[in-house]
Amino acid sequence: MRKFFNTWMHLFAGATVLLMAWPAAGADSEITIHNTAMQSMLKDQLFIDGGKYYLMRQSRCQFTYLESPVVTIASGRVSLKTRLTGWLGTEVTGGCTGAGDRFDVTVSGKPYFSGENLGLTDIRVDDVSNEFYRIVLQQFLDRGLPKALEINLRQGLQSVISGQQPSYQVSVHKLTVTNLTAENNRIHANLSFSLSAR
Repeated sequence: MRKFFNTWMHLFAGATVLLMAWPAAGADSEITIHNTAMQSMLKDQLFIDGGKYYLMRQSRCQFTYLESPVVTIASGRVSLKTRLTGWLGTEVTGGCTGAGDRFDVTVSGKPYFSGENLGLTDIRVDDVSNEFYRIVLQQFLDRGLPKALEINLRQGLQSVISGQQPSYQVSVHKLTVTNLTAENNRIHANLSFSLSAR
């Protein structure tokens, strides 16, 4: 859990967060998250088993995994293209018999802001050449991808700003996000919030 939080803090600090003289920050603040930052986060959070994310691993002859994630952002959606490798075989005399598959799949989601969280909704499979694997991909869409690409903006802002002012604690209130867009390989939004310090 700590690694997950620290990765988001690194991403948040690395994102183009423009806080114009932080005590007065509010209507003029912006955040921009590039596709490369999201791609790095996925590799840190999900593709951690030798660069792979296993959808299924029942035996050495029966497995399905994703690897080589590439994130693009365009037309209001965040797309993830990755290579799927699957083997549904039987172990025979120390080896494996059966059929193997390897092909690219693409999934995507639409950025949203709700409460304090920025994440993805309307997540779907856009391209898969073998429909059999759509079923095993569903667990990735339902659990892995949404959790890995969700950020609590209020906590992120507080951590970044408090790190710049270590002698007192900063709290973020009344956080709103407007003009959320996903184009040109970046997610961009305007932020409005108030700050208090103690």
